Amino acid sequence: MLKDRGTKKWVAMMLPEHVAGVKEVIESQNKIEQPVLDEDKLNDIDILIHEAMEYNQLLKYSLYNNGYINTLIGRTVYIDYLNNQLRIQDETDKIHYISYRKLVDVERA
Repeated sequence: MLKDRGTKKWVAMMLPEHVAGVKEVIESQNKIEQPVLDEDKLNDIDILIHEAMEYNQLLKYSLYNNGYINTLIGRTVYIDYLNNQLRIQDETDKIHYISYRKLVDVERA
């Protein structure tokens, strides 16, 4: 069976600008659009965050960031209703300021 090396065999013949362009195209294909959450999902997330705050539990937050979904594990320390932000303390005690708009999913860690 033939083993294809993908773009490796052509990189030597390509200009650096072309290599950068190919990498950019590959990265853009992996990006996704931000999921739209319905009212029920937002309500479930809100309840879960409040329960976790009350009992000081760890949560796993899925966050949308520039076409990718990142995860953050931590405790919700404060809910800023005025600025629509959560303050999440991760396992290394660092505080992250997360906008509600970036939330995709929340589950127990």
